[in-house]
Order: sequence, then structure tokens, then C-alpha cells
Amino acid sequence: RNTNSSFKAGNQYAMEIILIRQNESGERSHRLQGDPEQTVYEIARQAGYRLPVSCLNGVCHLCKAQLASGSVLTGSAKEAVDGNAEVMLCRTWPHSDCTLTLKNLYAPGELPLNKLKCQVADVTCLKGHVFQIDLQLPAGKQPEFFAGQYLALHLSGKSEPSFYSIASAPGQRLISLHIQADPHLLSALEVVEHFQSSMTRKVPVSVSLPFGEACLSSLPEQPIIMIASGTGFAQMKSMLEYLFAHRFELPVSLYWGVRKPEDMYLQGLAEKWAEQFANFNFYPLIGELDANEQDEADNVAHHERLSQAVLLEQKVANARVFVSGSPKLVFAIMDNLLAAGLPEASFYSDVLAYAKRP
Repeated sequence: RNTNSSFKAGNQYAMEIILIRQNESGERSHRLQGDPEQTVYEIARQAGYRLPVSCLNGVCHLCKAQLASGSVLTGSAKEAVDGNAEVMLCRTWPHSDCTLTLKNLYAPGELPLNKLKCQVADVTCLKGHVFQIDLQLPAGKQPEFFAGQYLALHLSGKSEPSFYSIASAPGQRLISLHIQADPHLLSALEVVEHFQSSMTRKVPVSVSLPFGEACLSSLPEQPIIMIASGTGFAQMKSMLEYLFAHRFELPVSLYWGVRKPEDMYLQGLAEKWAEQFANFNFYPLIGELDANEQDEADNVAHHERLSQAVLLEQKVANARVFVSGSPKLVFAIMDNLLAAGLPEASFYSDVLAYAKRP
């Protein structure tokens, strides 16, 4: 037994098991405490984790993992193994604190990543050079995603995918994207043209989903404040439609900031929701640009207007806040709301996962 492990009742020790998931969405470590009389698979399942398994006798290789450190007992004979070795988690018992790496492990609230071929059902210019792209998912079992997550678009000839928020709620075969393609945004124009060409030629596009942690996997027990800039509204739309469909009753507020009136491309929809749902409030924030105003100065003013609008109307301490926009905007709003009493754990933005503070 590992003497560094915590003592348990019945003269048994709890082993610390570190499971490191390595797959397309990145690397993540998970620490578990487990009874050495249980397999690693049983320990993970009891903690709410999901991993693929079929036979439970160690021969199908679906639950394979690589032992990186520590010692385990594995196989029908419970052979002791340490060092670098491949093991099947359904027939592996911790023999000391240990670390294992694997590809398919999903923590509570996580979903498996799927790569799909989707037909382009429609490409519509909404307003202000914003296009709505409707994708039809393949027939059969629909891939799961949480409201507020995003997908990756894979274009042939491109080494890196393009990422877009899913603008529709889960549970539908059609999923929507919002892409701003102003004339000077050449890469966005190329993506829109790709969708238009694929729709005309009836050629499927390749996407992977879901990505993102700033989402709703279940109904929260707090009021919700959403702050979006530009097409960041897409992420909020997905979550709002999910909340409305599940009759969420706590207060929900949406602050949508844009530079020009035409950039608020679905203002009528948000206003309709405000009339239809008593617990929903919509705050449109439109700031016309002064031709003599410097871009950086305007950015600061834009960020401050959004923060001030929220703090003027809201008590943030007990709310859950979602923010979508540029990293500078997200960090500026985060600083202002935390200073006003919002707990850091209640602030959600996908920017926090990929951007460093400026």
C-alpha cells in the first residue's frame, strides 16, 4: 500500500488516481480517489465519469489506457505492473497512487467530440453583413451538445479549423451559425462562399462538435446575466432558447452591444422574447462610431459602456454571468464585475480557456 494515501475505514487505503485525457480537444487531468478493491473503470463511473467499455473482461480494448506512473494490478490474474504499460481499465485495480493517460474520458457535464458531415440547408444574409448558416445534421442519433457550445469547421486546404458558436438550442436536426462577413473580412467571406458553394453543389461540409465550457448543461439555480458583443449573440441565443424551452423562471437579462444599428441583426427577435417571457429583459446598447475617435479609445469606451449598463441595472453577487466577445472586452467586463462583488466562479466565457490576459 502507498503510505502517502489517505486512510479509510476497514483498514483499506484510498488510492489517488490521476486520469489524463489526451484527444483532439486538448489535454486535461482528473484526480480521483478510489478503493483498491474496485477497478479504475468502476471508480471513474462512480465519480460520474464516462468512458467507453463493452465486455468488462479486458479483451475489447475500448477502455485501454497507458500507465504513466505508479503501480496497478491488471488482467484476470491481477498481475502487478508498474512503469510504462498498456492496460484495460475495466480489468485494472490501483496498487498505489497512479497516473494513466487515455483518449476517451468525459467528466460529469462533458460530451464526446464528434466529427460529422453536414448538408448546408440554407445561407441567409440577415442584416449588417451577418449571415445565418443552417446545417442539417446526419440522420439517426443526433450528436449531443450543450446550449452555448461551439463547433469547428474543417475546410480543405486549411491546416486549422474555424470555430463558430452554435446559435440554436440542442435537440434539433438543424443547427445554425452566425458569421459576420464585412467586405474587409476576407477569411469570413471565404467561409460564407464555401457554405454557399457547398449548398449549390449539395456537397457536405465537415464539422466537429462540441467545444466550449461556457454553456448550460442543466438549468442553473441563479439568475442569469448575458453580455454579448456583435455575433456573440449567437451563443446567447442558444442558451436563451434552451432556457425558454425548459420554462426557466429565474430572471434572465441580455445586454447586447454593437457599434452600429445594423450590427444588431436580430434585435426584433430579442424584443419579441422580452414581450413573451416575463422573466426576460433585453438591453440593446448601440454606440455610433465617431470618425475622429481612435480605435483603441473606442474599444475602451465600448467595454466600459457594457459594464456600466449591467451594474446600473443588476446586483451581480448572486448571478451567473456569461460573456461573449473579444478577449479585451471579456477581461475588462470581468474585472469590473468582480470588483462589484461577482464571485469569480460565477463568471463564464470561452475566452478564459484560450486567451491570456492582455
